[in-house]
Amino acid sequence: MTDPVNIEQRRPIWLALSEFYLDTELQDSDFRQIAFTILDSPYSLDEVKSINKYEVFPVLQSNLLNPAGAWAGFDEAWLIEKITSRIDKRDKFNFIGIEIDYQTFKWMCEDYWKKLEKIYNDIKINPDTFVITCRTAFVNNLVPFLFDNATLPLYKKLEQIALDFKQKRQLRPFYEHLQEGQYYINLWTAYFLIEKFELTGTEKLIGLNESEFIIEHCYRLIERQFHGFKDKKQIKNCSLWLEAKKATYNFGIAAGGSGR
Repeated sequence: MTDPVNIEQRRPIWLALSEFYLDTELQDSDFRQIAFTILDSPYSLDEVKSINKYEVFPVLQSNLLNPAGAWAGFDEAWLIEKITSRIDKRDKFNFIGIEIDYQTFKWMCEDYWKKLEKIYNDIKINPDTFVITCRTAFVNNLVPFLFDNATLPLYKKLEQIALDFKQKRQLRPFYEHLQEGQYYINLWTAYFLIEKFELTGTEKLIGLNESEFIIEHCYRLIERQFHGFKDKKQIKNCSLWLEAKKATYNFGIAAGGSGR
């Protein structure tokens, strides 16, 4: 008889691992989110691999074998019910069947597991990267354009990490964070590039979009998104900041406008 499963602890892991079985290509941000889910859980990576093998794989592997498999995500209620129902009914013969099937089909997700393990280990080894610190700030309700928080240690830490890129002349690795939509990563990046990197306005997004100016790209990225902020003071601060930068760099559009 197996130990009872704590469904509430398992639920985030089951949902995260279900991404491996969708008929779509996962991005680095997807692997990073799965890694964060594991790190936030009470399970080790080896334990999560076992959860995948014996609980998620038997339910979802068939989707990868279906020419018209699901790609937009599995229904959470359906997934939890399917997994828990199977757990309740399993016996030693189920385990034997899973072992055989897993050895046959595990190759279909092997590259995913290699990438996840690398990102998971990178996060554990390097907890002070810009991306991880942005996530920490997000979890602690520290968001861009609430300038009253600029003296907080976590804000200062985030700013210093950004300045380290500047001091090391690592402009390109830093502006690649503009592609990260989670945890306000792209907005923090755009803000620091304009506010702290002392750019002239003529630098291009080499390697990302070589026909576009970095500062103009950052301005428009923030300008498109700031109305979605939940905090009214954050919206007001950002609007005033955009107006000031518009005057400095002569973008020729009103803050909050539709752009070109």
